[in-house]
Amino acid sequence: MVKIVLFVLLAEAVTVIGQILFKKSANSLERYSLRSNGARIRFLSEIFARPSLWLGFLAIVIGLVIWLIALAQGDLSLVFPIGSLQYIMILFLAHIFLGEKIDKMKFIGTFLVVFGIVLITTTH
Repeated sequence: MVKIVLFVLLAEAVTVIGQILFKKSANSLERYSLRSNGARIRFLSEIFARPSLWLGFLAIVIGLVIWLIALAQGDLSLVFPIGSLQYIMILFLAHIFLGEKIDKMKFIGTFLVVFGIVLITTTH
């Protein structure tokens, strides 16, 4: 079971890194109205020219492969709840790398998720 948990944690960590890179790509874009075809084309050409978008995509794909390995080795009823730790990783990494605020409700909600994960995984 330890091996499965490690695979899930690795998959989730890599996926979260991908999401952080996606958000960095999105934050660096100008605000587009996207009302005209020209604006849509400029938006797409600018977003696809961002290395952080492609690195994020690569991280998501790598995370998916690791996730599939974890699924092949463990029960979905175990693997999926552990994958919920992604919420915790996102909360803290978004604060560290994107400067997002962690308010009291986000903090409490996140740790309620952790408590639920502990309940589910300790029954296996």
